Amino acid sequence: MKKIILFALLFAGVSVTKAQDAKKVFTTTDIVWYGMDFTKAKFVGGFDQIQGAGAVTGTDMRNRWVPGWNTLMLNEPQNFDLRKTFRKDNIYNDINSVTDLNSKLDADKCMTYNEGKIEKNEIDGMVKKYTGDKKEGVGLVFIIENFNKGTQTANVYVTFFDIGTKKVLLCEKIDGKAVGIGMRNYWAGAIKSVLKQVEKELYNNWKARY
Repeated sequence: MKKIILFALLFAGVSVTKAQDAKKVFTTTDIVWYGMDFTKAKFVGGFDQIQGAGAVTGTDMRNRWVPGWNTLMLNEPQNFDLRKTFRKDNIYNDINSVTDLNSKLDADKCMTYNEGKIEKNEIDGMVKKYTGDKKEGVGLVFIIENFNKGTQTANVYVTFFDIGTKKVLLCEKIDGKAVGIGMRNYWAGAIKSVLKQVEKELYNNWKARY
């Protein structure tokens, strides 16, 4: 009986700590955007470029499309409004670290016909690799698990972390529906879908939970 009570107390303590950590996401007025991390991403199915340009290779993904999607997020804030989505006063962009990590994406393994799987405990290690100008505060990164051509969805871990300690504060997986014309816009549409879900419903749900 004593063991059961002790376990219950320990579990309750862990739950309270996690909730306290997650509260930082909602109480801070500023966050740092680290970009989209594709280092463990899988591109599932056949990816083709428009106007008969041919099939997309893993090298194309690493060198052209992945940097393009991250740049698009910065260049079109009116379409990818992180400040509005996450109810913040300021968003600071610092994607250099993730851009460097993405440049090491394994071009020989990222294209596949089988969905990839990122476990949440892997995300802790991924976040620890991020560096940047800010030494404290709350960071935000989208960790991409799959761009799945068959299901027309992007599987994305929306991940908040403490910049100083690199501790994950909140991590939620969201599936975004791809839509749009052309390779770039089609998958950018999936990211936009993720943002819309957060803005309309999920952010308030998370806030109420924590």
